[in-house]
Amino acid sequence: MNRALQAGLTSFATVVLLSVASLQPAAARISCDGDFQATQYGRIATPYCEEDQIANVANSYGWRVSAAEVHNNPLTKVYLCQIIGYDWRLQAACAGYSPHGGGHR
Repeated sequence: MNRALQAGLTSFATVVLLSVASLQPAAARISCDGDFQATQYGRIATPYCEEDQIANVANSYGWRVSAAEVHNNPLTKVYLCQIIGYDWRLQAACAGYSPHGGGHR
């Protein structure tokens, strides 16, 4: 086999292997602890984790809502906060959406 053909096949094999490797899902995922994102530097309050918390609390009340739905549909977040925003676990996440300013009356 001549060198040009061998180099071409090696390059092709490398491209195929890199393509297959890039199809694998990313291992990194945001890790939430309540309203906070767990990082190597400590816990950080993030809207992403607050929205996860809204979905978790809603599911604990029997609602069937996914975190992705809360992330992608702002009206779902507003609706859930207005209905269950009195829960103490949602005080920070729903502070701006609760009809009673975050407290249940």
